[in-house]
Amino acid sequence: MAEALFGKLLKQEGYSDEYACSSAGIYAYEGDGASPVARQAILGHGLDLSKHYARTLDDDQIQKAYAIFTMTKDHKRMILEVYPKATDKVFTLKEYAGYDKEDWDIADPFGHDIETYKACAAEINEVLSKILDRF
Repeated sequence: MAEALFGKLLKQEGYSDEYACSSAGIYAYEGDGASPVARQAILGHGLDLSKHYARTLDDDQIQKAYAIFTMTKDHKRMILEVYPKATDKVFTLKEYAGYDKEDWDIADPFGHDIETYKACAAEINEVLSKILDRF
């Protein structure tokens, strides 16, 4: 959801020629599609995840990335354990957006109902908007 939302915001704000975004997971099952609930939740933002597929974070992505955003402090820690040289480019979304350290996590909606997914998408969208305000 974050990749689709950020791509939409970059386009709306006229940054799509300067910046690109893509998603990758720490424990992603390569090639899996977005969950039906995520696909349904994101429709409210005018987005379609039917062609989305999961990718696992790898060395090449780490090296090429300007910034790597995670949903939680735990995800950030796991990435830095494997890629300690990426310290200067790995942030939680909320960390980069300037939230207080106690509020750096975005809860994973996996396994929850559509309302939880919609709330998560709305939270991600709000945080991404704050990041764009920094550009």
